[in-house]
Amino acid sequence: MKIAFIPSTFLPIIGGAEIQTHNLGNKIAEEHKVDIFLLKDALIKKKKYKIKILPFFLINFVYLFKYYLNLDITYFYLEYFKKIIRKEKYDIWHFHSLNYKTLLFILVLHKLNQKIAVTFQGADIQIQKNINYGYRLKKKYNILFLKAIKKIDICFAISDNIKKDLLDLKIDKNKIFKVPNAVDFKKVKKIKTNKNKILTILTVGRYAEKKKGFDLIEKVSKYLIRKINFQWIIIGRNTEQLKKKLFFKENKKNFLIIDEIKNDKSYTFPSKKLLKIYKMSHVYANMARIESFGITLIEAMASYLPVISFKTKGGLDLIQNNKNGYLVDNNNFNSFAEKIIEFYKKKLNIKKFNDVYVAQFDLKNVAKTTVQIYKKIKIEYKNDQKK
Repeated sequence: MKIAFIPSTFLPIIGGAEIQTHNLGNKIAEEHKVDIFLLKDALIKKKKYKIKILPFFLINFVYLFKYYLNLDITYFYLEYFKKIIRKEKYDIWHFHSLNYKTLLFILVLHKLNQKIAVTFQGADIQIQKNINYGYRLKKKYNILFLKAIKKIDICFAISDNIKKDLLDLKIDKNKIFKVPNAVDFKKVKKIKTNKNKILTILTVGRYAEKKKGFDLIEKVSKYLIRKINFQWIIIGRNTEQLKKKLFFKENKKNFLIIDEIKNDKSYTFPSKKLLKIYKMSHVYANMARIESFGITLIEAMASYLPVISFKTKGGLDLIQNNKNGYLVDNNNFNSFAEKIIEFYKKKLNIKKFNDVYVAQFDLKNVAKTTVQIYKKIKIEYKNDQKK
């Protein structure tokens, strides 16, 4: 098959959607042709897919006229994609997350009778007003979103909560396929590291204080400090902001804050450095208020870490109480801290359960399922053409 990927953002930006697009593209490209369309080259050394560069001026020119002046000149997109389609004849156009520009692409590709898939990653479809989360809070995006979503042939939901969002929007259930984000478990299992001597808690995620719940770390830590000696490792883009806060200054011996683990240009995810930190830790703490999927939770489970989380989207989808972690009532910070201590002391053996449970998130299985769905839609399209 010939597959075109169009991500809304891509490497070198490090995030769940960007990593997923890269990893899935590489895996599918082992057996199929995969091209990833970007506005600029990501300069990735080791990759099996090819990068195609979109015309920067054209893409932004049409977008600016449409978004700010409400003048529809997507005719220029139409002519551009016509040329691409005549040359490449892709079987499927797979969008990874959405933004205003990619919504315009969907409308144009639909006019050109192309098969369209979208992996919804969270902010492109979900809304949580109390933390100002979700692109659909912007009126212009939401109007275009509600128009474009009707043109999609395959809706990949990475979690049950996104599947529900799609059904709430009256999307045909036959178009919705639950396919999670994935982790390469072979890579995880290769890493061998000894555990730290003191309780080591790990949290990974970019610094988005309200969404990722970094403000809650202080509330949980105040209880822990009175009860046990611990180190809390916090890793993610812009997490250096935490060092400026008084609480973290006063208790810096309890925290190791790493702004980001730099990756080389091969962009292998998760990196060996990060996997070693997973393996040396005892408990993974998911502090996020909303998480469409939470790839770091799966990385933690693959590393045999119990995951403690509040009862939020993402955690509810992935955590099985007392089997691979625990779900705590929202805002019960003392209970969250107690569960961290409890799971550390009783050293819950989750290896057997997690080996079976996380298999559904293995990159090889997810890539295989994704291609099977592509083929199903392709066959249905050919049958419709014969009628």
